[in-house]
Amino acid sequence: MVAGQFSWDWPILLEEFLFGVSAGLFIVAALLSLKDWERNARVCRVVFPLSAALAVVGMVTLVAELGRPERAANAILNLLTLGTSVMSRTVPVLMAFVILSVVTTLFWIKPTAAKPVRRFFEVVGLLSAFPAGMQAGILLMAASKRPLWETPVLPYLYLFTGILSAIGVVGLLIVRNQKTYNEYSSLLLSMTTYTLYLLPFVGVITAAHLIAVESPRAVLNLLTNPFPLAAPAFYIGYLFVGLGMPAAHGYIAFTAKQPLSRSILTRLFISLIIGALALRISLLYAGQLF
Repeated sequence: MVAGQFSWDWPILLEEFLFGVSAGLFIVAALLSLKDWERNARVCRVVFPLSAALAVVGMVTLVAELGRPERAANAILNLLTLGTSVMSRTVPVLMAFVILSVVTTLFWIKPTAAKPVRRFFEVVGLLSAFPAGMQAGILLMAASKRPLWETPVLPYLYLFTGILSAIGVVGLLIVRNQKTYNEYSSLLLSMTTYTLYLLPFVGVITAAHLIAVESPRAVLNLLTNPFPLAAPAFYIGYLFVGLGMPAAHGYIAFTAKQPLSRSILTRLFISLIIGALALRISLLYAGQLF
């Protein structure tokens, strides 16, 4: 089986990644706004619209894929018509998240106006962002019979890697020039510290997911199959680039108690994004190698 012959292929991968990053971005932006919206306004004005844009594109991708009866995603549509499935409850949450992210973005055009209403949408949007970030894992877990995907841990793995990728995106936005790098140096230090806390947690979730898989063959497909989108993507893209490199850079930043250079931070944040994408690639394709 080669790329292009998979039932679940790149459109599902794109939707998974976009919603993961979008939900993570909203979580990060909402927390920054609720903590000190005036100080973090410059970041929030960029991150909220970016989250909304990615959510809209992700929803369009999902809807387009649902319209193809020859695709495995048609199984999701069948589940929705039953009205009692997990997906029949999570897709409305996805739609609600898209709407809330767009509405919140509109309020950030002039954040000083109707501040209590804006705060309300930020809080409600924050609550919807968590299940939206888990949706990709729920989609795989609930709409298929693939052993590698059928664990209750998978949605949480997708959620937290999505948050890490969002930290990577926000970090890149900050370090893109010297002015924002200097202005948000304390935020960069906080982001690298939280990254250092999250990485081992994500590593534990990854191990828990693999242990929870009932089929040893399914785990072996992920860990030993030489297909480029299986074991190589998992080891190189996820474990080494996505977890190992950020952990090393984050530890240096944490012990130094100050932000690293822009070049090192850039590599750190890019690796977080690559790691989230590589995880989704390896799990999606290795799960179908039966």
